[in-house]
Amino acid sequence: MTIELKYSTWDDFPYVKTISSRGLTNFNTVDDPIYIAHKNIFPPDRNIMAMDGDQIVGNALSYPMVMNIPGGTSKIAAVASVSVQATHRRKGLNRKMMKFQLENIHEREEPLAVLQATESIIYGRYGYGMASFNDTLEIERSHSKFAEPFEPSGQLSFIERDEAKNIFPKIYSRGILGRNGMIERTPEWWEARFDLPSWDNRIETGIWNVKYTKDTELLGYVRFRIDDSTLHVIELMSTNLESYKSLWQFCLQMDLTKNLKAYQRPTDEDLKWILADPRRLNTKSKDQNWVRLVNVQEALTNRKYAIDGSINIKVVDDFLDWNNNTYSISSENGVSNCIQTTKTPDITLHVRDLGATYLGAINFSVLQSSGRIESTSKSTISQANLMFSVDRAPWGNDLW
Repeated sequence: MTIELKYSTWDDFPYVKTISSRGLTNFNTVDDPIYIAHKNIFPPDRNIMAMDGDQIVGNALSYPMVMNIPGGTSKIAAVASVSVQATHRRKGLNRKMMKFQLENIHEREEPLAVLQATESIIYGRYGYGMASFNDTLEIERSHSKFAEPFEPSGQLSFIERDEAKNIFPKIYSRGILGRNGMIERTPEWWEARFDLPSWDNRIETGIWNVKYTKDTELLGYVRFRIDDSTLHVIELMSTNLESYKSLWQFCLQMDLTKNLKAYQRPTDEDLKWILADPRRLNTKSKDQNWVRLVNVQEALTNRKYAIDGSINIKVVDDFLDWNNNTYSISSENGVSNCIQTTKTPDITLHVRDLGATYLGAINFSVLQSSGRIESTSKSTISQANLMFSVDRAPWGNDLW
Protein backbone atom coordinates (compact mmCIF):
# COMPACT_ATOMS: atom_id res chain seq x y z
CA MET A 1 0.00 0.00 0.00
CA THR A 2 1.42 3.37 -1.06
CA ILE A 3 -0.04 6.42 0.66
CA GLU A 4 0.45 9.91 -0.76
CA LEU A 5 -0.08 13.03 1.35
CA LYS A 6 -1.28 16.17 -0.37
CA TYR A 7 -3.13 19.41 0.33
CA SER A 8 -6.77 19.99 -0.48
CA THR A 9 -8.54 22.31 -2.86
CA TRP A 10 -11.96 23.86 -2.31
CA ASP A 11 -13.44 21.15 -4.49
CA ASP A 12 -12.26 18.52 -2.01
CA PHE A 13 -14.32 19.83 0.91
CA PRO A 14 -17.34 17.48 0.52
CA TYR A 15 -15.03 14.47 0.40
CA VAL A 16 -13.00 15.74 3.35
CA LYS A 17 -16.17 16.03 5.45
CA THR A 18 -17.22 12.53 4.44
CA ILE A 19 -13.89 11.08 5.53
CA SER A 20 -13.94 13.06 8.78
CA SER A 21 -17.48 11.85 9.49
CA ARG A 22 -16.48 8.24 8.96
CA GLY A 23 -13.36 8.60 11.06
CA LEU A 24 -15.18 10.30 13.92
CA THR A 25 -18.20 7.95 13.71
CA ASN A 26 -20.77 10.60 12.87
CA PHE A 27 -22.55 11.71 9.73
CA ASN A 28 -22.93 15.18 8.24
CA THR A 29 -25.00 16.03 5.17
CA VAL A 30 -24.62 19.19 3.07
CA ASP A 31 -27.59 20.66 4.98
CA ASP A 32 -26.14 19.88 8.40
CA PRO A 33 -25.24 23.02 10.42
CA ILE A 34 -21.85 21.48 11.24
CA TYR A 35 -21.15 20.99 7.53
CA ILE A 36 -22.08 24.59 6.71
CA ALA A 37 -20.18 26.12 9.63
CA HIS A 38 -17.02 24.15 8.82
CA LYS A 39 -17.19 25.04 5.14
CA ASN A 40 -17.12 28.74 5.98
CA ILE A 41 -13.81 28.41 7.83
CA PHE A 42 -12.22 25.57 5.85
CA PRO A 43 -8.56 26.35 4.90
CA PRO A 44 -7.81 24.09 1.91
CA ASP A 45 -4.09 24.95 1.86
CA ARG A 46 -3.79 23.70 5.46
CA ASN A 47 -5.81 20.51 5.05
CA ILE A 48 -3.79 17.34 4.52
CA MET A 49 -5.38 14.40 2.73
CA ALA A 50 -3.96 10.88 2.79
CA MET A 51 -4.58 9.27 -0.58
CA ASP A 52 -4.65 5.57 -1.39
CA GLY A 53 -4.80 5.85 -5.15
CA ASP A 54 -7.73 8.16 -5.85
CA GLN A 55 -9.40 7.49 -2.47
CA ILE A 56 -9.10 9.80 0.54
CA VAL A 57 -8.40 7.55 3.52
CA GLY A 58 -7.13 10.04 6.11
CA ASN A 59 -7.28 13.71 6.94
CA ALA A 60 -5.74 16.35 9.20
CA LEU A 61 -6.13 20.12 9.09
CA SER A 62 -5.07 23.14 11.11
CA TYR A 63 -6.47 26.64 11.46
CA PRO A 64 -4.16 29.66 11.79
CA MET A 65 -4.99 31.34 15.09
CA VAL A 66 -3.60 33.60 17.78
CA MET A 67 -3.78 32.39 21.39
CA ASN A 68 -3.16 34.07 24.72
CA ILE A 69 -0.03 32.79 26.43
CA PRO A 70 1.55 34.00 29.67
CA GLY A 71 2.46 37.64 29.15
CA GLY A 72 1.30 37.96 25.57
CA THR A 73 0.04 36.10 22.52
CA SER A 74 1.39 33.55 20.07
CA LYS A 75 0.57 32.31 16.62
CA ILE A 76 -0.70 28.75 16.81
CA ALA A 77 -1.82 26.00 14.48
CA ALA A 78 -5.18 24.82 15.80
CA VAL A 79 -5.16 21.16 14.77
CA ALA A 80 -8.51 19.56 13.98
CA SER A 81 -10.39 16.95 11.94
CA VAL A 82 -7.68 14.31 12.38
CA SER A 83 -9.08 10.99 11.24
CA VAL A 84 -8.16 7.75 9.52
CA GLN A 85 -10.75 5.69 7.70
CA ALA A 86 -11.53 2.40 9.44
CA THR A 87 -10.23 0.41 6.47
CA HIS A 88 -6.74 1.90 6.90
CA ARG A 89 -6.25 2.01 10.66
CA ARG A 90 -3.30 0.50 12.54
CA LYS A 91 -0.99 1.01 9.58
CA GLY A 92 0.97 4.05 10.84
CA LEU A 93 -1.04 6.48 8.74
CA ASN A 94 -1.89 8.85 11.59
CA ARG A 95 1.76 9.08 12.58
CA LYS A 96 2.71 9.86 9.00
CA MET A 97 0.12 12.65 8.79
CA MET A 98 1.13 14.10 12.17
CA LYS A 99 4.79 14.20 11.16
CA PHE A 100 3.97 15.84 7.84
CA GLN A 101 1.67 18.36 9.49
CA LEU A 102 4.07 19.39 12.26
CA GLU A 103 6.89 19.85 9.77
CA ASN A 104 4.60 22.10 7.74
CA ILE A 105 3.58 24.06 10.83
CA HIS A 106 7.28 24.59 11.55
CA GLU A 107 7.80 25.87 8.01
CA ARG A 108 4.93 28.30 8.53
CA GLU A 109 6.79 29.63 11.59
CA GLU A 110 3.98 28.83 14.01
CA PRO A 111 5.77 27.84 17.25
CA LEU A 112 2.80 26.05 18.83
CA ALA A 113 0.30 23.44 17.72
CA VAL A 114 -2.84 23.06 19.84
CA LEU A 115 -5.57 20.44 19.62
CA GLN A 116 -8.49 18.99 21.53
CA ALA A 117 -8.05 15.25 21.69
CA THR A 118 -10.91 12.89 20.91
CA GLU A 119 -8.81 10.15 22.53
CA SER A 120 -6.29 11.18 25.17
CA ILE A 121 -4.13 8.10 24.62
CA ILE A 122 -3.10 9.14 21.11
CA TYR A 123 -1.43 12.53 21.00
CA GLY A 124 1.23 12.33 23.69
CA ARG A 125 3.25 10.12 21.33
CA TYR A 126 3.42 13.07 18.93
CA GLY A 127 4.61 15.51 21.59
CA TYR A 128 1.31 17.04 22.71
CA GLY A 129 0.85 17.71 26.42
CA MET A 130 -2.40 18.10 28.35
CA ALA A 131 -2.18 21.83 29.05
CA SER A 132 -5.61 23.08 30.13
CA PHE A 133 -8.91 21.85 31.49
CA ASN A 134 -12.52 23.01 31.38
CA ASP A 135 -15.44 22.44 33.71
CA THR A 136 -19.07 21.69 33.04
CA LEU A 137 -21.16 23.29 35.79
CA GLU A 138 -24.55 22.17 37.06
CA ILE A 139 -26.70 23.59 39.83
CA GLU A 140 -30.33 23.58 40.89
CA ARG A 141 -31.99 26.97 40.78
CA SER A 142 -33.25 26.54 44.34
CA HIS A 143 -29.65 26.39 45.62
CA SER A 144 -28.15 29.18 43.49
CA LYS A 145 -28.51 32.24 45.72
CA PHE A 146 -25.52 34.54 46.19
CA ALA A 147 -23.80 34.74 49.56
CA GLU A 148 -24.13 38.53 49.65
CA PRO A 149 -27.01 40.72 48.46
CA PHE A 150 -26.39 41.99 44.96
CA GLU A 151 -28.30 44.50 42.87
CA PRO A 152 -26.96 45.28 39.38
CA SER A 153 -26.45 48.96 38.63
CA GLY A 154 -26.39 48.38 34.87
CA GLN A 155 -28.91 47.13 32.36
CA LEU A 156 -29.59 43.64 31.01
CA SER A 157 -31.16 43.56 27.54
CA PHE A 158 -32.21 40.86 25.10
CA ILE A 159 -30.82 41.59 21.64
CA GLU A 160 -31.24 40.10 18.20
CA ARG A 161 -28.59 38.10 16.38
CA ASP A 162 -27.42 40.96 14.13
CA GLU A 163 -26.73 43.27 17.07
CA ALA A 164 -25.04 40.44 18.96
CA LYS A 165 -22.76 39.75 15.99
CA ASN A 166 -21.73 43.40 16.04
CA ILE A 167 -21.08 43.94 19.76
CA PHE A 168 -20.14 40.56 21.22
CA PRO A 169 -16.69 40.49 19.56
CA LYS A 170 -15.84 43.82 21.22
CA ILE A 171 -16.79 42.49 24.65
CA TYR A 172 -15.04 39.18 24.05
CA SER A 173 -11.75 40.87 23.12
CA ARG A 174 -11.73 42.69 26.45
CA GLY A 175 -13.02 39.73 28.44
CA ILE A 176 -10.22 37.37 27.42
CA LEU A 177 -7.37 39.74 28.30
CA GLY A 178 -4.85 37.97 30.49
CA ARG A 179 -6.57 34.59 30.29
CA ASN A 180 -4.10 32.10 28.86
CA GLY A 181 -5.45 29.60 26.35
CA MET A 182 -8.15 31.84 24.90
CA ILE A 183 -8.01 32.56 21.18
CA GLU A 184 -8.51 35.78 19.25
CA ARG A 185 -11.57 35.12 17.11
CA THR A 186 -11.41 36.27 13.52
CA PRO A 187 -14.58 37.56 11.77
CA GLU A 188 -14.84 34.19 10.02
CA TRP A 189 -14.56 32.36 13.32
CA TRP A 190 -17.24 34.56 14.87
CA GLU A 191 -19.51 33.77 11.94
CA ALA A 192 -19.00 30.07 12.61
CA ARG A 193 -19.73 30.53 16.31
CA PHE A 194 -23.06 32.18 15.49
CA ASP A 195 -23.92 29.60 12.85
CA LEU A 196 -23.27 26.78 15.31
CA PRO A 197 -22.78 28.08 18.86
CA SER A 198 -22.04 24.68 20.39
CA TRP A 199 -20.42 22.25 17.99
CA ASP A 200 -20.42 19.39 20.46
CA ASN A 201 -24.19 19.01 20.60
CA ARG A 202 -25.22 20.60 17.31
CA ILE A 203 -27.35 23.38 18.71
CA GLU A 204 -28.25 25.74 15.89
CA THR A 205 -31.59 27.22 16.97
CA GLY A 206 -33.21 28.54 20.12
CA ILE A 207 -30.24 30.61 21.26
CA TRP A 208 -31.00 33.79 23.21
CA ASN A 209 -28.52 36.68 23.33
CA VAL A 210 -28.35 39.08 26.28
CA LYS A 211 -26.01 42.03 26.78
CA TYR A 212 -25.07 43.87 29.96
CA THR A 213 -24.38 47.60 29.73
CA LYS A 214 -23.81 50.49 32.10
CA ASP A 215 -24.06 54.09 30.92
CA THR A 216 -23.93 52.79 27.31
CA GLU A 217 -20.66 50.91 28.00
CA LEU A 218 -20.66 47.29 26.83
CA LEU A 219 -19.55 45.14 29.75
CA GLY A 220 -20.70 41.57 29.19
CA TYR A 221 -22.95 39.10 27.43
CA VAL A 222 -24.45 35.66 27.73
CA ARG A 223 -25.73 33.24 25.10
CA PHE A 224 -28.10 30.57 26.36
CA ARG A 225 -30.97 28.28 25.48
CA ILE A 226 -33.68 26.65 27.58
CA ASP A 227 -34.49 22.97 27.15
CA ASP A 228 -37.48 21.85 29.19
CA SER A 229 -36.66 23.26 32.62
CA THR A 230 -32.87 23.53 32.23
CA LEU A 231 -31.07 26.70 31.19
CA HIS A 232 -27.94 25.91 29.17
CA VAL A 233 -25.24 28.58 29.24
CA ILE A 234 -23.47 28.38 25.89
CA GLU A 235 -21.12 31.30 26.52
CA LEU A 236 -20.87 33.93 29.24
CA MET A 237 -18.26 36.65 28.90
CA SER A 238 -17.69 39.60 31.23
CA THR A 239 -15.23 42.45 31.57
CA ASN A 240 -15.60 43.16 35.29
CA LEU A 241 -17.05 41.67 38.46
CA GLU A 242 -20.35 43.54 38.27
CA SER A 243 -21.15 42.32 34.76
CA TYR A 244 -20.04 38.81 35.74
CA LYS A 245 -22.33 38.66 38.78
CA SER A 246 -25.21 40.32 36.92
CA LEU A 247 -25.15 37.83 34.07
CA TRP A 248 -24.86 34.80 36.34
CA GLN A 249 -27.64 36.06 38.61
CA PHE A 250 -29.84 36.59 35.55
CA CYS A 251 -29.27 33.00 34.39
CA LEU A 252 -29.51 31.38 37.81
CA GLN A 253 -32.81 33.03 38.71
CA MET A 254 -34.63 32.57 35.40
CA ASP A 255 -38.34 31.95 35.92
CA LEU A 256 -39.78 28.57 34.90
CA THR A 257 -36.39 26.85 35.11
CA LYS A 258 -35.23 24.33 37.69
CA ASN A 259 -31.60 23.74 36.74
CA LEU A 260 -28.66 25.45 35.08
CA LYS A 261 -25.90 23.80 33.09
CA ALA A 262 -22.88 25.72 31.77
CA TYR A 263 -20.31 24.40 29.33
CA GLN A 264 -16.61 25.03 28.67
CA ARG A 265 -16.04 27.03 31.85
CA PRO A 266 -12.68 27.71 33.52
CA THR A 267 -11.61 25.48 36.38
CA ASP A 268 -11.14 28.49 38.67
CA GLU A 269 -14.66 29.82 38.11
CA ASP A 270 -15.38 32.80 40.38
CA LEU A 271 -18.99 31.68 40.77
CA LYS A 272 -17.90 29.07 43.32
CA TRP A 273 -16.89 31.88 45.67
CA ILE A 274 -20.00 33.98 45.07
CA LEU A 275 -22.65 31.37 45.86
CA ALA A 276 -24.08 31.02 49.36
CA ASP A 277 -23.93 27.23 49.07
CA PRO A 278 -20.97 26.46 46.77
CA ARG A 279 -21.15 22.71 47.41
CA ARG A 280 -24.34 22.68 45.35
CA LEU A 281 -22.37 23.70 42.26
CA ASN A 282 -21.45 20.38 40.68
CA THR A 283 -18.42 20.42 38.41
CA LYS A 284 -17.12 17.90 35.94
CA SER A 285 -13.62 18.54 34.62
CA LYS A 286 -12.23 17.47 31.26
CA ASP A 287 -9.00 18.11 29.42
CA GLN A 288 -9.32 20.84 26.80
CA ASN A 289 -6.23 22.19 25.02
CA TRP A 290 -3.26 19.96 24.30
CA VAL A 291 -0.15 22.02 23.52
CA ARG A 292 2.73 20.94 21.30
CA LEU A 293 5.88 23.07 21.17
CA VAL A 294 6.84 22.93 17.50
CA ASN A 295 9.72 25.35 17.95
CA VAL A 296 10.82 25.03 21.57
CA GLN A 297 13.26 27.93 21.55
CA GLU A 298 10.81 30.39 20.03
CA ALA A 299 7.90 29.23 22.19
CA LEU A 300 9.90 29.63 25.40
CA THR A 301 11.18 33.04 24.31
CA ASN A 302 7.67 34.28 23.49
CA ARG A 303 6.34 33.29 26.90
CA LYS A 304 6.79 35.62 29.88
CA TYR A 305 7.80 34.37 33.32
CA ALA A 306 6.39 35.27 36.71
CA ILE A 307 9.73 36.02 38.39
CA ASP A 308 13.24 36.98 37.37
CA GLY A 309 15.62 34.05 37.20
CA SER A 310 17.10 31.39 34.98
CA ILE A 311 16.97 27.65 34.54
CA ASN A 312 18.44 25.10 32.14
CA ILE A 313 16.04 22.57 30.66
CA LYS A 314 16.90 19.59 28.47
CA VAL A 315 14.09 18.74 26.07
CA VAL A 316 13.67 15.24 24.67
CA ASP A 317 11.73 15.20 21.40
CA ASP A 318 11.64 11.88 19.55
CA PHE A 319 9.34 13.24 16.85
CA LEU A 320 10.86 16.58 15.81
CA ASP A 321 14.63 16.25 16.01
CA TRP A 322 15.38 19.97 15.84
CA ASN A 323 14.00 20.41 19.38
CA ASN A 324 16.42 17.94 20.99
CA ASN A 325 18.58 20.41 22.91
CA THR A 326 19.30 21.92 26.30
CA TYR A 327 17.87 25.41 26.65
CA SER A 328 18.78 28.21 29.03
CA ILE A 329 15.62 30.11 29.94
CA SER A 330 16.04 33.48 31.61
CA SER A 331 13.87 36.39 32.65
CA GLU A 332 14.99 39.82 33.79
CA ASN A 333 12.76 42.86 34.32
CA GLY A 334 9.97 41.24 32.34
CA VAL A 335 12.17 40.41 29.35
CA SER A 336 12.43 36.70 28.62
CA ASN A 337 15.03 34.87 26.60
CA CYS A 338 15.76 31.30 25.59
CA ILE A 339 18.98 30.09 23.99
CA GLN A 340 20.55 26.72 23.36
CA THR A 341 23.31 25.88 25.82
CA THR A 342 25.91 23.24 26.59
CA LYS A 343 25.45 23.69 30.34
CA THR A 344 24.34 20.80 32.53
CA PRO A 345 20.53 20.75 32.57
CA ASP A 346 18.69 21.44 35.81
CA ILE A 347 15.61 19.61 34.51
CA THR A 348 15.22 16.95 31.82
CA LEU A 349 11.78 16.30 30.37
CA HIS A 350 9.92 15.18 27.27
CA VAL A 351 8.50 17.87 25.00
CA ARG A 352 4.95 16.70 25.79
CA ASP A 353 5.51 17.46 29.49
CA LEU A 354 6.93 20.86 28.64
CA GLY A 355 3.72 21.41 26.66
CA ALA A 356 1.69 20.53 29.75
CA THR A 357 3.44 23.25 31.77
CA TYR A 358 3.41 25.89 29.05
CA LEU A 359 0.15 27.67 29.91
CA GLY A 360 0.60 27.29 33.66
CA ALA A 361 -2.06 24.68 34.45
CA ILE A 362 0.45 22.00 35.50
CA ASN A 363 3.51 22.64 37.64
CA PHE A 364 6.81 20.83 37.58
CA SER A 365 6.36 19.32 41.05
CA VAL A 366 3.40 17.26 39.85
CA LEU A 367 5.37 15.98 36.88
CA GLN A 368 8.36 15.13 39.06
CA SER A 369 6.36 13.31 41.71
CA SER A 370 4.64 11.27 39.00
CA GLY A 371 8.03 10.24 37.60
CA ARG A 372 7.75 12.12 34.33
CA ILE A 373 10.73 14.47 34.68
CA GLU A 374 14.22 14.44 36.17
CA SER A 375 15.88 17.25 38.12
CA THR A 376 19.18 17.92 39.83
CA SER A 377 17.57 19.20 43.03
CA LYS A 378 14.31 20.17 44.68
CA SER A 379 15.27 23.84 44.41
CA THR A 380 15.40 23.69 40.62
CA ILE A 381 11.85 22.33 40.55
CA SER A 382 10.75 25.15 42.85
CA GLN A 383 12.46 27.68 40.59
CA ALA A 384 10.70 26.28 37.54
CA ASN A 385 7.35 26.30 39.37
CA LEU A 386 7.76 29.97 40.24
CA MET A 387 8.93 31.03 36.80
CA PHE A 388 6.11 29.24 34.95
CA SER A 389 3.37 30.17 37.43
CA VAL A 390 0.31 32.19 36.34
CA ASP A 391 -2.36 34.17 38.16
CA ARG A 392 -5.40 32.39 36.71
CA ALA A 393 -5.97 28.91 35.34
CA PRO A 394 -5.75 28.71 31.55
CA TRP A 395 -9.09 28.55 29.78
CA GLY A 396 -10.05 27.63 26.24
CA ASN A 397 -13.75 27.73 25.46
CA ASP A 398 -13.55 27.29 21.69
CA LEU A 399 -13.89 23.91 20.02
CA TRP A 400 -12.29 23.18 16.67
